Amino acid sequence: MKMADEIVKELWKIKDDMASEYGYDVKALVAHLRGKKHAGHDRVDLRSVKKIPAQEIQTDPNHAELS
Repeated sequence: MKMADEIVKELWKIKDDMASEYGYDVKALVAHLRGKKHAGHDRVDLRSVKKIPAQEIQTDPNHAELS
């Protein structure tokens, strides 16, 4: 459980640092994060991808418990 506590503490520190950086202004922080959301990433349009019926999808026998 100690490892989980350390991770939570680190996440809260990151959150607090980000909040401080934007003067605890939620709108400013959200605007920054929305602008950063797709920066450096290519967009992929999946609308033209052929959908495969679930019955035709082959399952991995090593992960059969998931299907």
